Amino acid sequence: MFEISVCIPSHDRGENGPIWMRQLLNSLKVQTFQDFDIVISDQSKNDLILDVCKEYSDNFEFTFVRYTGTNACENINIALDNCTGKIVKIMFSDDIFVSPKALEIISEEYKTSNCKWVFSGFCGTKDGVSFYDQKIPKWVDYTLEGRNLLSSPSIVSFLNDCKVNFDLNLKLLLDTDFYHRMRWNNGLPSIIPDVLVANRDHDNRISSQSTSQYDCVVEHPEGGWMMNSKELKYIQEKYSEFIENRKYPDEN
Repeated sequence: MFEISVCIPSHDRGENGPIWMRQLLNSLKVQTFQDFDIVISDQSKNDLILDVCKEYSDNFEFTFVRYTGTNACENINIALDNCTGKIVKIMFSDDIFVSPKALEIISEEYKTSNCKWVFSGFCGTKDGVSFYDQKIPKWVDYTLEGRNLLSSPSIVSFLNDCKVNFDLNLKLLLDTDFYHRMRWNNGLPSIIPDVLVANRDHDNRISSQSTSQYDCVVEHPEGGWMMNSKELKYIQEKYSEFIENRKYPDEN
């Protein structure tokens, strides 16, 4: 069994898909920590991503699954279900590791702390070469409703036996719903301040595809944010008891 399973849910990103996947795999190729396998669940209707994986078959051990459905969260869950490593590191196929020591630092965090899940510092990129807007993740109130200062799932890792699945009913709040349940089950995450991952800024991200569905504002003393009323109502009903008290088990 590998120490880490790098979990990559992918879908058809047109001509950019193979380019971005190669950049991600190249950023894995130079990692100082190599005790990992790669699990890909591909939602594409073509073989572009599969062909890229074949190019790297001598470098990595792949598990490749073809997902024929249309639900992005189900695609993520299939990839998660096929991970066998002690630690699972999610990486969306458009994102990239910016540090060659990323997996080494993540692995060391689990060895030196009692954490069950971990976030790292992150930044943005458009081309996978230049990076900007470095940030350190932060848990804040109203994370569940979309006040997300933790960033995308590409910034998180977790022990395999502590994972939860993503909610198939969500798009805009798929990440914060996941983070909420992870915290409820496992306590606060550990935060690595080092910038290890870059989120790619483009118009074909899962959240970007849903921006037209923003139709309400969640009010907060430190500033509101746009949200989809249907997803917000779903979250409020799903977690009505928590929202009434806003306390996690680790806060008792």
